[in-house]
Amino acid sequence: MEKFLFTDGTNGVTEVHSIAALQTLIESAEHPEKIQIWLFSSTEWISYPTFRKQAKPVTKKEKPVTVITDPMPVSSTGRRWLKKMSYITLIAAGIFLVFNFTKIKWEKADPLNSAAARPANVPVMDIDSLISEIEDIRGVSLDRSTRTNLRLRNTWPDRIALNLHSERETSNAVTRFFNVDISIDNTTGFNLDNAVVKLQVWKNNKVNSTDTFSFKNIRYDKVLKRPLTALYYGDSISVTFESIMAKAFNFCYSAATKNNSGNYNDRWFCRE
Repeated sequence: MEKFLFTDGTNGVTEVHSIAALQTLIESAEHPEKIQIWLFSSTEWISYPTFRKQAKPVTKKEKPVTVITDPMPVSSTGRRWLKKMSYITLIAAGIFLVFNFTKIKWEKADPLNSAAARPANVPVMDIDSLISEIEDIRGVSLDRSTRTNLRLRNTWPDRIALNLHSERETSNAVTRFFNVDISIDNTTGFNLDNAVVKLQVWKNNKVNSTDTFSFKNIRYDKVLKRPLTALYYGDSISVTFESIMAKAFNFCYSAATKNNSGNYNDRWFCRE
């Protein structure tokens, strides 16, 4: 039985058990250029063009004919029957050998618990010093709401925790991650309107595939958890915030920008 792992970079990793099922996934892929295929007889992911090259038929060379002399003549019907049984025996032996040599043996490993790292575009700031400087420049004291919102926008990584938990099993070729769940612990005291989380699968210190997940109405009085049904194959997996928005304290974070508001002392201020 042929076995493959398939991903097109959008829906995790799928395990298939025939070339026909693999071809169906390839034809329905949203991003053919991102297709990656894992042959269970190999130790690495390959692209679809590489897979097609490997799947091309190989020209057969003529094999030397071995003449066997039987003590008694065999009828044409008997020869056909013997030939058929020989083919069946060879095929059965081949399937047995391939199955036993390519079958992955999984071993239970410790669960993975990972927290999102502080984003590079959110530096640590001395907010009390910043507030004092703003008040000195303006010559007036900031009201309590303005102080609170400014503090939340600039210290949000300390107040919005993103965590990942996963069970995992290892083999001599790869680690698979399952029963994955993502959790967001919002301690700002305000609800977050929405957030987009990026999950990345790493292989040989490089990103092998990426999934994104959207969350809405993230409350401040309970941890939000989302279980994932997909299986992920690689060396490790990680999560980061792509974006967060909270109208309650005029906050819009984006991992793709260095400054949302134009003011580096309050770079994530916005009003929508």
